[in-house]
Amino acid sequence: MGCLLTVGRIFCVIVNLLFLIIGLILFAVGIIVKFGDSLLKSFYQPIIDSLEQSLNDAGYSNVTLDFSLSDIVGNLALAFILTGLFLLILTIFGLGGACCKVKCMLIIYVVMLSVVLAGQIVFIIIFYAKQELVTDKIKDNLKPAIQTDFQGLNGTNVVSLSWNFVNQQAKCCGVDSYRDFTGASQWVTNYPSHPLVTPLSCCKELPSGVDFSCASAPSDSNNYWETSCFDELWDKVIGNVAITATVLAVGAVIQLILIIDDIDVSTNN
Repeated sequence: MGCLLTVGRIFCVIVNLLFLIIGLILFAVGIIVKFGDSLLKSFYQPIIDSLEQSLNDAGYSNVTLDFSLSDIVGNLALAFILTGLFLLILTIFGLGGACCKVKCMLIIYVVMLSVVLAGQIVFIIIFYAKQELVTDKIKDNLKPAIQTDFQGLNGTNVVSLSWNFVNQQAKCCGVDSYRDFTGASQWVTNYPSHPLVTPLSCCKELPSGVDFSCASAPSDSNNYWETSCFDELWDKVIGNVAITATVLAVGAVIQLILIIDDIDVSTNN
């Protein structure tokens, strides 16, 4: 029995050290994205320079796009910080309970893990069986802002900068397609020679002058008009649904083992 308890404590320590590393990484990434925009600027500045150059060539003189990644993904960065902090707190209780044999810490640790596990099981079921419940909700929240705030390539508000940047960086056009921009109240499309069908930022090559044909007569050869930005980013971040669900399921099994192990340890302390 003593041998099993020792093995259980070692397993608990190893897994919690892994949680500690992941928590530190998430916390650091969140802090950098939220407050260290200058460190990240070198990665996205070429896209901003290209947008500004295209505007200048098109006759929009002295346009400066004041783009800040931290302003765009502030909520995501905050989520990373909070998740990292939660994992660090979880690790403190887990290591404290396993190494120092503090029963109350083990009990709190088991309760926290149980809550996380329950939420994770629900998420896995929804993610694997009804993925559209997640994706459709996100899409529905993104589209209204385009209709009310998107101003086009020369827009300097957050929505305009975000979509111009995403369209170019992810090689796509809108949440689902260029149709998401149709009828946007602040988007100027009625140019005399080239009335726009898609935003200029959806062009595969940004206009180098006043020839806006890539956006007024879009095709698969000159425009990303039918490519969904949501699908592109979802595939890059989430990837294969089966693989992601499997990883989450393995994580859930490990958590279940930890809960059972810690209950056993706490009852034998």
